[in-house]
Amino acid sequence: PTQAGLALLPLMLGLLITSIASGRIISRVGRYRLFPIAGTMTAAIGMYLLSGVTVDAPYWRIAIGMLVLGFGLGMVMQVLVLAVQNAVSPREIGTATSSATFFRQMGGSFGTAIFGAIMTSRLAAALLEAVPPGTTIDPSTLTGSPAFISSLPEPLQSNVREAFVTALTGVFVWAIPVCLVAFVFALF
Repeated sequence: PTQAGLALLPLMLGLLITSIASGRIISRVGRYRLFPIAGTMTAAIGMYLLSGVTVDAPYWRIAIGMLVLGFGLGMVMQVLVLAVQNAVSPREIGTATSSATFFRQMGGSFGTAIFGAIMTSRLAAALLEAVPPGTTIDPSTLTGSPAFISSLPEPLQSNVREAFVTALTGVFVWAIPVCLVAFVFALF
């Protein structure tokens, strides 16, 4: 868990940088329309970069994709709350902010469920293909611990790792159109 958290630092760094920068620019300029437009397109580019990851991809390549995705998310998340707050009267700011937060969390829950289902179905199919016919290994046991996967004989171990990467990159491929739809909505 610690290594996974540390591996996500580029994503959080990108989000932090653009959240702070966009906030400061908006404070100076007073306009925020450009940020959701640029942010959704930048997030789509980040998803595209992550969709091309392979088993043997160096970490720096993955980190660049996460950093770009973080840049995009940082330009969108807080700016949309600001847009909602500016769209209502001062008496309704609390309600509007809590509603925006609620719907963001609902969208995150639905997104997690949908993209989790995409990954799970792709992983199940890829693991069936990864196990050679006549092998006594049940493909459903291959989603266990990394230690178990490391203990597999080499051809099967590589196939299982490739199955995981195929399933994960498929999620990023499906997320690109979602970001592009958000881009179109941001234009309006």
